[in-house]
Amino acid sequence: MFAMKGGREASGAVSGFRVRGMTDGDPARIVDFRAVVKWPADPGAFDLLRGMRDVRWAVAESPEGVICGMVGAVPFVGGVGILCHLAVRREYRNIGLGASLTAWAVAYLRSRGTKLVRLYTTPEAENVYRSVGFEPGEFRTVYRLEKPGERASPKFGGHRVETLCFGDLPEMHGLDRWSYGADRGGLILSILRLHPGRGLVARDSSGRMKGYLVRSHSSGEIRIGPFMASDEKVAETLLSRAIEGGDAPIRIVVPGEDGPAHELIRDFGFAGKRDRLRMEMGEIPEPGGLEEYATTAYLAT
Repeated sequence: MFAMKGGREASGAVSGFRVRGMTDGDPARIVDFRAVVKWPADPGAFDLLRGMRDVRWAVAESPEGVICGMVGAVPFVGGVGILCHLAVRREYRNIGLGASLTAWAVAYLRSRGTKLVRLYTTPEAENVYRSVGFEPGEFRTVYRLEKPGERASPKFGGHRVETLCFGDLPEMHGLDRWSYGADRGGLILSILRLHPGRGLVARDSSGRMKGYLVRSHSSGEIRIGPFMASDEKVAETLLSRAIEGGDAPIRIVVPGEDGPAHELIRDFGFAGKRDRLRMEMGEIPEPGGLEEYATTAYLAT
């Protein structure tokens, strides 16, 4: 049976193999694993998430002691959990390790009170997730702007945009939890710690926060997300400020393929393409508050 607390060992998954929680000695071995496996998620997310409280990782180990698979589980307060970084070495595929690692992650997330488990899948892994009960949702769209300095012209509206500071975090976290349906505060704080001074907030004339976005730099490009706004005008104001004066390519990941976020981002000159399929298991929350214009940059929230 699979571990429910702290990522202990799971037995009986595949004969002769162990699925167990990652230990202090495993990260060095994971380097070798990462060198031969095509990551299903952004490689930067592994380092970003390792320092977050309650995030757990599991590895699959062969009878010879080879790490042949891994998975991550990220619980958010409020009932949403993210399954990420599921990967199995090619020579160990099609024997059930992917399903065993998935079941480990789901069991851990359930033990933390998760009601909805969410992920984005590659076509190769879709049947693995279906086999343990995940249902397909919408595809996400990845947008990219190659030369923001040449295409974007600021269009500031009636809101003021400021750099996100420490004093803004309690209000932003509360608004994000209401709007997203769970508390992503720990993840957002981890991004900001690695990329200080990159967040932006929009406020109306009374000082109320009406939107925010976080920028980060990875692999030679600027990534935007999470990105939330009360309406299209606020979103336009934030995005104008975020790309003003930059020369690096910009990447934004948007849930689904239709809606106001897509029209706005295309208006700025971004080119988009269909990417991975969202899959979910459990009760889908009913968030209120702000509209989502981009997911977090390093995790499929």
